[in-house]
Parts: sequence; structure tokens; C-alpha cells
Amino acid sequence: YSYVSSFMFIVLISLVQAGLAQGHVKAVVSVSPDNQLFRGETVTLRCDIQGEGDTGWTYSWYKNNYSLYPHTTYNPYMISSVTQYYSGTYTCSGYRGRDSQSSEISNAVTLTVAQAVLSPQSPVFTGESVTLKCEVQGYDGQWTTVAQSVFDTVHRDTLTIIGDAVVNGDQYQCRGERHDRPTTSQYSNTVTLTVHVKPTPELISSLKGAALVGNPVTLHCKLDQSAEWSFYWSRHTQKPENESNTAANSYNISSVAPSDGGQYWCRAGRGNPVYYTNYNDALWVNLTGEEHSFDDSSSLGLVGLTVGPSLVVFFLLLILLWCYKTNKGLRSTAGHL
Repeated sequence: YSYVSSFMFIVLISLVQAGLAQGHVKAVVSVSPDNQLFRGETVTLRCDIQGEGDTGWTYSWYKNNYSLYPHTTYNPYMISSVTQYYSGTYTCSGYRGRDSQSSEISNAVTLTVAQAVLSPQSPVFTGESVTLKCEVQGYDGQWTTVAQSVFDTVHRDTLTIIGDAVVNGDQYQCRGERHDRPTTSQYSNTVTLTVHVKPTPELISSLKGAALVGNPVTLHCKLDQSAEWSFYWSRHTQKPENESNTAANSYNISSVAPSDGGQYWCRAGRGNPVYYTNYNDALWVNLTGEEHSFDDSSSLGLVGLTVGPSLVVFFLLLILLWCYKTNKGLRSTAGHL
């Protein structure tokens, strides 16, 4: 009985050791020169089976948990001229055929292929300054910008081109620089400036005719452009120091007062310093509904147009009454004769 027990114990220990050897051999991935790369660089991945050396092993490479190269002898695995396609998480495992030995899946190494991206300001208008921003995507740390242009006004990652130097068709690129490896990125995408004529907004009213005193009126400053514009409003005279400013393109008068009548203008602006569009053609806001005291000749003319028809009717009635009485008097005189 003791011999049988000893034999079974030895067999059990052997099976446990075989199982440990089968499933607990570790694979380790290393990367050279770095896991942060620029497009066009070469990177080398190496899969090491700890404590086993390279004899008799084949390797399986995985990217983002999908099999890339199963049971290959590629070790190290070299990627030349990397692109964005090669960004991802890489792992490996090993297999040795002579004793059917398999390793565990290795640690994960993430490759990041960075690129410089130049963000344009679009559209650009005559006389407007342009700001271009260079972003090196995929890298942490501080970067400066090298711009391929004769107008290099650079503050860190931002290039500003002053209005007079903005030329239609000019092309710009950028790249990142730093002290660590790699020291420079490749050049970014190319941005071509397209300069448009300074826009002129259109000012319209929510009412088709005259505004009734006490009622609301909304003016809309229409500009066929996208966001980042603020709107500036003038009435009676075009004086920038008296302009009111709104973020939206509408100007609301909740209850029209007599002083709200007259001419209105709008224009849009953006940037710092502010770049302004042209003013629109003047829009008249006419009032009706009550007798008002106006302080300008145009408003007095409006009162005349409003009150005038009533006076004409009144005088016509007086004339008709006079004619009636005169005619009646003549008939009476003729009857006596």
C-alpha cells in the first residue's frame, strides 16, 4: 500500500509541475527606441520568453487583441516608416513545438504615431488677421512651432498673420520641435489661405409695416457665416462709441417707445483686436398708434402722414356743411319772392 501511495504522489507532483510549465511561462514585449513615434520612423518590438532563450520558439503577435502574425519567427518584429495605421496596443505569446510548450500572453505595449496638424481659420476676409494653430497630436509635453512662411510671427504653437500680410493663395505648414528624441516632427498638412471680400450683413425687422407703440419689435442682423461673431447695433447715427453689443444676431425692443423710431444699423465683429464687417444699409423703424413728441424732422413727417388724413376729412365736412346751408338759404329767398 505504501509503495502505491508513493507512486501516486510522484505522478501527481509530475503532473502539477508539467501544468505549471505549460501555462506559466511568461512572455515580455519590449520596444525600441520608444513607444511614442512620428510618422516615418522605424520601431522594433521584441518578444522574450523569460528563462527560456530563443531556441525552438515561434511567436504570435497581436494588435488590439486581434491576431496579427500567428506562429511566426518574426522576433524581433520591425516596422519601418510607421504611419497612423500602426498606432495601437501590441502583445505577443510564444510556442515551442518539441514539447508543446505555450507561454502566457505578454504585457501590452502601446504605440502612438504622432503627427503635426495645422488648424486653419476659415473663411478669411479682406483686411482680417489670421491665426493658425499647430498641434502635435499623440505627444505630451511642450512644443514650439516652425512655420514655413516669410511672415513668422510665432507665439508657441500659434502663428498670427497681420491683416496686410494675408495674401490669397498663400500656403502654410508647421512642425513640432523639442529637446527629447525625436527632436522634430514631420511637416503638417498644408493650409491654403482663401481670402473673401469683407461681408455686409442684412438688417430686417420682424414687422412688415410701422411699429405700434407699446408692442414688441425684433431686428435681425443676417450674416451668411458661421459662429464666433458678435453683433453691434447703432441707431440714429453710426457712432462706434454708442454701439450696443449682443452675442446673438437679434436686437429686441420689448415695448416700443416713441424714442425708438428712426434709423438702425448693424455690423458683426470677431477676433482680438476685433475685425468688423461693413454696416448694412439703414433700416427705418416707423411708429404709429399714438400722438408722439419726436425730436427729429423725419419723425415729425411721420406724424404729419398719420394725422393729415383726419384733418382733410374734417375740412371736407365743414365745406359740405357750408354748401348745404348756403343752398338752403338761397331756396328760402326764392320762395319769398
